[in-house]
Amino acid sequence: MPAQTIKKNFFFPDGAMVSIKRPQDGSYFDVGAINSAVTAALSWDENQVETANAGKTDKQIKNMTIAGGFTLINLDPEGVEKMGGGVFTRQITAATPTITVDDQLIASGFVDKGLNALVLIDSDVALRTTTEPTITSVTGAIDGLLVEDDDYTIVPDSNSASGYSIVFNLAGTSLTTVGQIITIDFNSVTPIASQKLVAGTSTAVLTAYAMKVSHTDRAGAVRELELFSVDPDSGGFTFGFKGANEEGLEEMPLTFTSKLDTTLTDGQQLMSWSVDQSLLS
Repeated sequence: MPAQTIKKNFFFPDGAMVSIKRPQDGSYFDVGAINSAVTAALSWDENQVETANAGKTDKQIKNMTIAGGFTLINLDPEGVEKMGGGVFTRQITAATPTITVDDQLIASGFVDKGLNALVLIDSDVALRTTTEPTITSVTGAIDGLLVEDDDYTIVPDSNSASGYSIVFNLAGTSLTTVGQIITIDFNSVTPIASQKLVAGTSTAVLTAYAMKVSHTDRAGAVRELELFSVDPDSGGFTFGFKGANEEGLEEMPLTFTSKLDTTLTDGQQLMSWSVDQSLLS
């Protein structure tokens, strides 16, 4: 039997990255490893009337929402706080400052004005800091000593393992080329000793966040769903402790509901689903 169609836009399951952005955040935050599919189902309320003498009216819809969920296994308090919609407050306890952080090398070919994560290694342990690390020097293999807030800037970056990144600026006084290795000599950092989430109030108003669910293939082509105003659902934040006789990992199944962001253009207030053309036949 011959094929009945030549349109075959198949997407094989391959996982996805979930990222969120609160109104006060400058960029999307990768929530990390999950242990399930990511679901997102569009729904609405319908209104249609059977008239006495002219059949049914056109079907009206309203209250468009998207309900979905996934199971989080990267149980980082920072990510859980961000997904709480304002329910949680994260409290950080600082450890004793350390000055034994290894030097970091930024490979040649870095991107001008791009983010380069600061990697703070002490005795093979990666540190996350409470404040911006103190740097002794930043030196280019060709240009020599670089100047802070001129040739480079240290910026907060929630997607960096340390919590900070460095941005280089070719318009600076001393930096002339990205074709050189950069050496960062750290003076001291104040790592995080522990984090704690606290919650509990008689009444509160949730603060919605934006969410992206994206898949990138080996050629860099992207499929992406973006939701513009997401609230966490009640009952999703499970702080459990499995028994030693159980399999798998500690998990936090999360559900959410995306509603309209009425500050956006009408007709574009709920979602965006994009597919790179290279993925389509």
